[in-house]
Amino acid sequence: MGSVDVHEPPPAGLRGARRRPAAALRPFIVNYTGFETEFTAPRRRLELPTGFVTLVFTFTEGLWVTRTEGLATTRLRPASRAMISGPRTVPAIGVHSGAVRGLEVNMSPLGAYRLFGIPMAHFEDAHVDLLDVLGPSGGHLADRLQSLPSWPERFALLDEVFCGRLERGPAAAPEVRGALALLWADSGSLARATAETGWSARNLRARFREQVGLSPKGMARVFRLQHALRLLSAGMAGAQVAAVCGFHDQAHLSREVKAMTGLSPSGFVRLRGGLPPGSALDRLPGRITSVVLAG
Repeated sequence: MGSVDVHEPPPAGLRGARRRPAAALRPFIVNYTGFETEFTAPRRRLELPTGFVTLVFTFTEGLWVTRTEGLATTRLRPASRAMISGPRTVPAIGVHSGAVRGLEVNMSPLGAYRLFGIPMAHFEDAHVDLLDVLGPSGGHLADRLQSLPSWPERFALLDEVFCGRLERGPAAAPEVRGALALLWADSGSLARATAETGWSARNLRARFREQVGLSPKGMARVFRLQHALRLLSAGMAGAQVAAVCGFHDQAHLSREVKAMTGLSPSGFVRLRGGLPPGSALDRLPGRITSVVLAG
């Protein structure tokens, strides 16, 4: 599949490795991250909506996840050996025992649509076992990854598996791809993105649910949230953030941040601690993906 020589340091507090996929996969997959945590006490992370898809392979027990509309960690369930989290408009909470091992794959929703070959609505606001998507081979992949002795060998296996799936799934419609790019560039401006496709709003919604997993409005909310969180973390005042990102007013900004993260804007700023987007805490370059929760 060819070697890849782009490496990044692992996130702070972890042992492991992070690498981009093989060149043929880069339009679809952002990165692979192998992780081995070394914390002496359990940790809780708030995972924020990003518009991306995350596939997690766990090699040890001690990781629990929940989808939530607040910060309560009720109904936590053990993570599957191989679990997919699709695009979502609410946060998730991950709790680990302090010492866990595994591997994470981050991909675009259009990449997941191509590589998994099923409608992305299957993943909407949910965590799905890879076995439900790929059948028994999904579980076997987790075992094969765990059995390999090094991160480079595990990443090479992922390259082999995903490159082998490139021609199995459908290509995304150019109109959907273009609408996604406009939604990000326009901080969630839905009207322009819809007009540019030349489709009816109903047709665009149907195609987004099929190929993205969220409606255009849902993705617009996620992208606008990400823009707002970037500015809040940089120290911009809430009223100015609301104006720049197209919220009706500061109260509207506060309601959306609370609904989509479980935190107030000031609570987010406090927990984030001034870290820039794409910091060691984050899974994706240029995105704010996580904050560590106290207690």
